[in-house]
Amino acid sequence: MSTMQKSAIIENLYSLIREYLSPRYTYHGIHHTKDVHDVCKFYIEHYGIAGKEAELLEIAAVGHDLGFIEGQEHHEQRGARIVIELMADYGYCPLDRSKVRSMILSTVYPQTPKNFLEEILCDADLDYLGRQDFEAISTTLKEEWRNFRVIPHIEQEFELLQIKFLQSHQYHTEYARQNREPVKCKHLKKLIRQPHYLGDEITSKKVKLRASA
Repeated sequence: MSTMQKSAIIENLYSLIREYLSPRYTYHGIHHTKDVHDVCKFYIEHYGIAGKEAELLEIAAVGHDLGFIEGQEHHEQRGARIVIELMADYGYCPLDRSKVRSMILSTVYPQTPKNFLEEILCDADLDYLGRQDFEAISTTLKEEWRNFRVIPHIEQEFELLQIKFLQSHQYHTEYARQNREPVKCKHLKKLIRQPHYLGDEITSKKVKLRASA
């Protein structure tokens, strides 16, 4: 595939998001897609990934949450279906389509990457957990959950769920383990040290910090 063809399918994917994704997705909006895409492009340059592998990774990055245009449930499977159908229209072979499908499905939590490209996409998808903008982005997730009533008592439970998620999550690539994991651990410690956010269900003593002090 030529660079022009790759650009065309990626722009098509972005167009679908702009046209059909509800603005109520304050976290899973086009800004998240662009963020994951940019992080993947960083990894492509950092690890010297080239040719078809780089191309397919970019397509998977832009399409990984496309399924939200059809609904929240099983959005990875929905998105993978839409993306590989579009790839067929652009002339991508079955093997290429299968690789992109596997990359997208690897982001289902708990993440299950089976190769390096899948590890990169999984780490890019949750890159913000180990960045300084974690709190700001977490606020957009909380707003999205409020919009769709994902949990009944979000004000009381959100921080507890954040703690549990940070404790269960792990990065896969060497870069993320070295450069994102330490910052993620700081965010986790900060959440645990603020029991007044967590109501009566949790105290600092009840939540074990997996990272070293």
